[in-house]
Amino acid sequence: MYLVAIIIEPLQCSGPMKGVEGELMVTMRDVAREAGVSKATVSYVVSGSPLISEKTAAKVRTAMEKLGYSVNHTARALSTARTNAIGVVTSFNEDGCFDLSAGTYLYGISAAARRHGYDTMLLTGADGVETIRSVALSRRVDGIVILDVYNDDPRIEAVRESGIPAVLLGSPADPQGVDVVDSNFEQAAVSLVGRLRDGGHRSILFIGWPESVYRRNLNYAVRFRASLLEACEAMDVRVDAVYARDVTLGASEVIQRALGDHPDATAMIIHNDAAVVGAPQAFERMGVRVPEDLSVATIVPVQLGEGMQIPFDSVGIDVEAVSFHTVDRLVERIAEPGLPAVVELLEQPLNVKGSVRMLHGD
Repeated sequence: MYLVAIIIEPLQCSGPMKGVEGELMVTMRDVAREAGVSKATVSYVVSGSPLISEKTAAKVRTAMEKLGYSVNHTARALSTARTNAIGVVTSFNEDGCFDLSAGTYLYGISAAARRHGYDTMLLTGADGVETIRSVALSRRVDGIVILDVYNDDPRIEAVRESGIPAVLLGSPADPQGVDVVDSNFEQAAVSLVGRLRDGGHRSILFIGWPESVYRRNLNYAVRFRASLLEACEAMDVRVDAVYARDVTLGASEVIQRALGDHPDATAMIIHNDAAVVGAPQAFERMGVRVPEDLSVATIVPVQLGEGMQIPFDSVGIDVEAVSFHTVDRLVERIAEPGLPAVVELLEQPLNVKGSVRMLHGD
């Protein structure tokens, strides 16, 4: 088993470094005076305690920035017997699956962790179970976020055995008492099918990930597909599923193949990051007009959709919001291990951009 650890820190601008407290020109007491709070409150904010309201914490952080106060994380770790680091456990994509949103999640988690005063350690290994056991035994991190969650994920049992604070960024079939934070992919699928159904569409194409993703039981893909198929049946909409062969190079190929095999389809739902990005160019090459010839709806990370100017109606997954909710939950779990476990599925809005044609009256 190989363990790769990478410290991730988002770029940030800071004032001049002033040394450690006791030798500082700016002390925690100075920050408390500037913010109009107690020194204990400043300490709570620095440690990421959930006991302090966001409004008060924001005042403290503003005072810290104004005075150029820098937290000595090493000294704080020694005094609290904590590492002030969280681990992000992910796995190698041995099938070559290309996930454009993965980097966005990693950055979002890192930014959220930094807000709480934590560094972020990326933990990868061929066997995620052994990775979790190793990091828990070595006490290199205070808690972990688990990505690439499978419906029947064996890493959950490793978390329960080791007792390490953890949050699953993904919703498995049975979380076994481990905290879950994710987007509501089930609601997203129903929303997209409903959007097309309300427009009069009765035959749609579903462009999915490679079939290997579903065989691996990656929860977000399996959950979205299952909900989409159920929604189509309930709404009397015919659906034909077509899967990419290679999401890195095959985005255009899968769209062309789908339309060639199903010429009667009037609409398409895409759940595949690379296919979403490549779709406008694919349609242009094929001479397909959206929405005149084909209505298109997608599910895509907001940060990716806005950056790439994706022109389709879409359920936008706010990766930053999901990441921050995940880290907030983990920080609470680290502070109070006995809290009841929660499953938090964030509903995401449908953004209408005019890519769905209304067939009523045609």
